[in-house]
Amino acid sequence: MTQDKDIQDFIAASERFTSWCKTALRFWAETAVDPRGGFAEFLDMNGRPDFDHVRRVRVQARQAYVYAHAASLGWYEDAKKACDQAWDFLTGPGFAGGDFIEPQAAGCAHLVNGDGSMHNDMRDTYAQAFILLAGAWRYRAFKDEAALKIADETIAFLDDKLKAENGGWYEALPLPDTTTRRQNPHMHLFEAFLALYEATKDQKYLDYAHNMFALFKSVFFDSKTGAILEFFNADWSPLEGDGGPAEPGHMMEWCWILCQYQRLSGVDVNEYVDALFNSALHFGWNEKLGLICNATHLDNRPANPNLRTWPQTEIIKASVAQAAAGQLEKIRMATATIESLFETYLNVGIEGGWADELDPDGKIISTTMPTSTFYHFFCAVAEVETLAETLRQKP
Repeated sequence: MTQDKDIQDFIAASERFTSWCKTALRFWAETAVDPRGGFAEFLDMNGRPDFDHVRRVRVQARQAYVYAHAASLGWYEDAKKACDQAWDFLTGPGFAGGDFIEPQAAGCAHLVNGDGSMHNDMRDTYAQAFILLAGAWRYRAFKDEAALKIADETIAFLDDKLKAENGGWYEALPLPDTTTRRQNPHMHLFEAFLALYEATKDQKYLDYAHNMFALFKSVFFDSKTGAILEFFNADWSPLEGDGGPAEPGHMMEWCWILCQYQRLSGVDVNEYVDALFNSALHFGWNEKLGLICNATHLDNRPANPNLRTWPQTEIIKASVAQAAAGQLEKIRMATATIESLFETYLNVGIEGGWADELDPDGKIISTTMPTSTFYHFFCAVAEVETLAETLRQKP
């Protein structure tokens, strides 16, 4: 049973987390913005950018999402300017062609050099999901019709060039010689379709989300273990028999996305959410740190016992989503994980910065502050603050 103290502790943690995030929004907009366009791929551990390092184009889409969402919440006065900085680089240099793709064909490239020249114009399906997410939030925050049009064009590109007859989309264009199917791009497409539906209320996006849920049930979810399988053969059979190694962070991420799906569609997903949450803790829990590891095999053999930041933000999102859906006691785990973040990953001496990875004993082993991590942090903070505001208003 949730006590008043649990609620007050959660609200206090939310206020600290939100305050940190608002500082981070300013810090990254002032530090990681390249005058030539876009954001740096990372900062060093002293908070200095390397503007000449090759950039993953999807990171620009993630930053566009972060600042569009921040603008919608009123958390940073220059959020639109920062969002435009990322979006313009994404849809400019990031949309160019090269060895594989005709210029302006569709979708974003994989890698671009810091000066905006093409590095690898492969169209990665995972990356396209973040065009959709950023487009959804630009439309929601700024009523940007052009961004929504780009999202629709990206969906059409995926359907035309990468759609698989047996469900989902292939991993990249050009198609690799040996195709390994992955759940991860589809998970983020599911997230993006829901964001587009919430922003527009257009049924076509919810229909895509229904298809992703069907693929989740028939392929990705392993009913024997309650876990998510990661890798598959072309016929969607688990790769090497077990589809592993598994990632507990993705199990938590699916919990959150499924809760959003239930909220928007009315489809009951509680049995899956409960199973995934419990399996993530069963397979991934680091008892010493109270956090979850990067990867493990489903027979409990270790795969990668280190602990990146993003799985911990997914614990928070999954806990908050379940609390909002009625399991209020889950806020205790959200609170504990927020407190752990401040003790570990955010304890780097730079307000608004972060470490990205710990070893199993809790030692920081990352050598950079990846820009990509802000997407995970920001979404977690926004979810926490939304629930905290609801709890503040309860008598």
